Amino acid sequence: MRRQTPPNSDGRRRRLSDVELTPEQRATVAARRAERQTPQYQDELARDIEANRQEYPPVGAPELIEALAGLRRERERQGLSLTDMAERTGIDRATISKLGTGKIANPTIGILRTYAKALGRRLAWTLEVVAKPDMASQ
Repeated sequence: MRRQTPPNSDGRRRRLSDVELTPEQRATVAARRAERQTPQYQDELARDIEANRQEYPPVGAPELIEALAGLRRERERQGLSLTDMAERTGIDRATISKLGTGKIANPTIGILRTYAKALGRRLAWTLEVVAKPDMASQ
């Protein structure tokens, strides 16, 4: 019989800590973690991620996508986790993850500014001349 996960105060299920797991569950978790560390698993994961990006490309303007990717690269360069950024910014971890993967099509300037400031950076905007404005897209 499978043990039920006790709910959080808001009624959602929570993840059991290692001390709350049965020996069989701990062995299963350890085996799964070890499997994820293998080169074969990492290669397959990378292929799956790339295939997913090809099938479901991020939405939004290319400039925004590049800015979000730049924020993610800087976070990773500084060795900061999503949890670290959540603590620094007050933005929840899921939102930070979605920002980094381009799953938020239209983040607010305030969120981008807060994210950049937590990395010791600031946003810089430029206005560039284009050949001819495309009035149909406005």
